[in-house]
Amino acid sequence: MTPARDRGFALLIVLWSLVLLGLLITQILASGRTALALAGNLRAAATARASADGAINEALFHVLSTGADHWPPDGSPHSLGNAGGTVISVRVKSLTSQINPNLASTGLLAGLLQASGATPAQAKQLANAIIQWRSPAVSKQEAAAQVATYRNAGLPYAPPGHLFADLSELGDVLGMPPPLLAKALPHMNLYQTDDPNPALSDPVVRQALKLSGQAGSDANVYDGTVPVVSIEADVTAPGHVAAHRVAVIGLASTGAPAPFHILSLTGG
Repeated sequence: MTPARDRGFALLIVLWSLVLLGLLITQILASGRTALALAGNLRAAATARASADGAINEALFHVLSTGADHWPPDGSPHSLGNAGGTVISVRVKSLTSQINPNLASTGLLAGLLQASGATPAQAKQLANAIIQWRSPAVSKQEAAAQVATYRNAGLPYAPPGHLFADLSELGDVLGMPPPLLAKALPHMNLYQTDDPNPALSDPVVRQALKLSGQAGSDANVYDGTVPVVSIEADVTAPGHVAAHRVAVIGLASTGAPAPFHILSLTGG
């Protein structure tokens, strides 16, 4: 090769090297921008989550207060400010107004399902299936019959014979339609220790009590047990950042070692 060709070939190699180096730098810069954006999103989400937890703590202070700043657990929204475009809202609800599927009678469960849209016959059948799910079989023959019933329905499981650990388990009960369950779930919880209080209940629960023939609890507070409330906090911030946190809190009676204890904390 002539010297001119050598120089041209070397120049070509240098140009290609510069192109590759430019592509590498561009990729590094793009990755850096992506990492910075991701870190910013994580920081904003963590900040919103922390704000929601702070709102729950502030709401708990008002719930425990016996003065003029007391918040009754009636589900009313409370705004905790709007600073820098961040909106914080919190609600406190009494769970004495809902139905516990682990304790409710067949009639009350059927009443709730019927009030949620089921026919009387369907509501009774599903209520019996819920009772069967949470109750131990009285004999091996009964347990085998339950297994056979679920197998014939194409289900690889059978009633476990113990209480529901989560409301979502109701979806596994034989014959439970998801749309019907979606309508009934907002009126149930696993922390209620008595029949719902009709004075605090919504129209669906009051209708369920009426259909079941049960009067419901006539107490506004628990006697000898721990009242339970749910506190829901919602935070929205600029940049489409949002957080929703729900705390279920048991409120201790006067003179107890601790004024409350957290039963669950969910959401993100």
